Amino acid sequence: MEPSTQKKLLDCLKRKPPGTTIVLGDILLDEYTACTTDYSANERCTVLRKGPGLYFPGNALNVALNIAALGGKAAVLGALGTDAEADRLRSLSGDRIDTGGLIAEHGRRTTLKTRLTDGNGLRLRVDREDNTPLSAPAAELLLKRADSLPAAGCAVLSDLGKGVLPDSLIAGYIRLAADKGVPVLVDPAGENIGRYAHASVLFPNLAEFNKLTSCSYDNPAEAARYAQGKLGDWEIGALVLKAAEAGSFLITPGEIRHVPAYCKEPVCEVGAGDSFLAAFAVGIAYGLPLADSFVLSSASAAVSVSKPYTSTVSTRELTAFIGQKNQRGGRCP
Repeated sequence: MEPSTQKKLLDCLKRKPPGTTIVLGDILLDEYTACTTDYSANERCTVLRKGPGLYFPGNALNVALNIAALGGKAAVLGALGTDAEADRLRSLSGDRIDTGGLIAEHGRRTTLKTRLTDGNGLRLRVDREDNTPLSAPAAELLLKRADSLPAAGCAVLSDLGKGVLPDSLIAGYIRLAADKGVPVLVDPAGENIGRYAHASVLFPNLAEFNKLTSCSYDNPAEAARYAQGKLGDWEIGALVLKAAEAGSFLITPGEIRHVPAYCKEPVCEVGAGDSFLAAFAVGIAYGLPLADSFVLSSASAAVSVSKPYTSTVSTRELTAFIGQKNQRGGRCP
């Protein structure tokens, strides 16, 4: 990390990010359950005996909570079911963020991801999800709530492809932000990059990028160079390509910048993308250039993957990490 960038980020983290960040997207509950393992000879299968579970908010809700952990104000918009998982998510959020934009849609089941672990690590993940498209009235209500929120410094769209973000809602949300001069950061999903046209920055990982663009890149640097030539066609301001141990690439029309993976021995990567996106949004709220927001978010993701479970990254943790960081990023070769 360049010393001048390090100083700039540390100076920013000493103050509260201005404005409110609006986060619209899919919301889920992450469950982690430790198990003991046995084998049933009669049924010829492994038996996992579940213990008590640990629960954490995921995706858009985790993005908003990460923003709050960095001292920012965040308001989350999304749809939940009318079930115990929705109640738990509201309880876990507390009063750290504005959850007035969460709507309960009758008949929808809140997405639950259960990870079963034993002494050898993760054994199994069981997903219970409802990908039913959001009703038109519910989508209109979310857009109205976004329009009624206080003036935002940044807008985030976190898409997992769970049905909460139909094309009409995505387009309306981006247009609403653009009309107010608010940058839009998008964590995308699916096979159609065109649905995110006019977004300020897109944040796919390499697998998501290949799916969005019908490409098959194995080399993230090659994918980054391809993306740079297509930003205009896609009508996207910039793209951040996340490539796990290969680090991340910030792609703008003028240059490609690379930041290495700061954490070499991750503990848990679940939710790291949420921490990455949240820190980038906080950087934008501070008024930082894209390149500096990119470094801030890379540092936040490194802190996140060094912690167990789905986690948030605090100002104190991020300040400590940046304060001792001397690795350098740079331009893509």
